Amino acid sequence: MTVATILIPAHNEADILGRTLWYLSRGLPLDLVRVIVIANGCTDATAARARAALPQAKVIETDRAGKCHALNLGYRAAIPGAPIVCLDADLDVTAESLLALLAPLSRGTVLAACGQMDVETSEVSAAVRFFYEGWRSNPYFAQGKFGGVFALSAEGAARVFPLPEITADDEFIRRSFTPAEIAFVPDCRFVARAPKTLASLLGVRRRSLRGAQEVTRMGKISPERGSGRRMLRHALVSPSDAPPILFFLMLTIWVRLSLFVRRNATAPRWERDLTTRRVG
Repeated sequence: MTVATILIPAHNEADILGRTLWYLSRGLPLDLVRVIVIANGCTDATAARARAALPQAKVIETDRAGKCHALNLGYRAAIPGAPIVCLDADLDVTAESLLALLAPLSRGTVLAACGQMDVETSEVSAAVRFFYEGWRSNPYFAQGKFGGVFALSAEGAARVFPLPEITADDEFIRRSFTPAEIAFVPDCRFVARAPKTLASLLGVRRRSLRGAQEVTRMGKISPERGSGRRMLRHALVSPSDAPPILFFLMLTIWVRLSLFVRRNATAPRWERDLTTRRVG
């Protein structure tokens, strides 16, 4: 059985953190796995909620907000020489999925592992649902979703920690490894909730793209190129799939243009989706 540490950075997540910890803790061998919740810059009861939902978890509190800062604090308190799992505080993932995610790290050539993200769209607007229908056809997801939940071997974690102060921490970490060093684990599935409104979705997409551009400027080039062209070709040969794909591509282009227009304006560093923050 693999000994590991799970890092959960949480900023004002009192309403949903209990749900995340409930999913996670069922079947999790807490004698072997250390769960660390890093409540950063919180003005709500995130830390208290974490302690109540999972008393075995170690809760670190810091007045300084920032996901990368929180992950760095958690890493310092992790089990030395053991794998690390990074988990966003608003996701549903089972212990079985996380244990499956850790399994490939026993192979010396694998330094990171990712699973498959399922997006919950039952309560979103029609436009958001249409966007995610196109989003699912992105060829990038054939090798899973490196973000939200991923695992690093001890060697892999040592390569990327301490993290710099950036927006796209997941993307920075992903691009720090070659594709051959990342294992896709289909048995690891996790659920993310889509933003409920188009306005919130656009804010999240701006943050994601701004973060990716920042990582590119650091010299870490994305290994995926031409995915938009492949999606467009798919739309041309499969007319029934074309409408959501074209909507996805149009929205992506609009976000890129809006970032270009606003490139000299002061923008929030973290455009957060608040529509999915509900008591759970």
